[in-house]
Amino acid sequence: MPALDKIYFIGELEQLRGFRALGTTVLGVTEPEEAAEALKQAVRDGAVAIFITEELGGKMWDALAAYADRPLPVITLIPSSAGSKGIAFERIRRMVERAVGADVLGKE
Repeated sequence: MPALDKIYFIGELEQLRGFRALGTTVLGVTEPEEAAEALKQAVRDGAVAIFITEELGGKMWDALAAYADRPLPVITLIPSSAGSKGIAFERIRRMVERAVGADVLGKE
């Protein structure tokens, strides 16, 4: 089981503050460029799982794509406190489509 300090959350600090109490690392950012740098930092620090808020993750596809073929860290988009915008589903749909060569999940 991975140590909780190897689990990172990247996004708006006010939305992720509670995860810090669990012993995870929270990197508070507000802009996609900051989130991309935080992602690089988390990978350098040996993160095994990285959770990024959908709002920011949806604006940094190129940064996420750089890690798509790696087994670790696992990078997942999570909804913000405002709820899901479907960005995480769209990312999964694209990955499945790339893997199997067809859109088997369809639109949400």
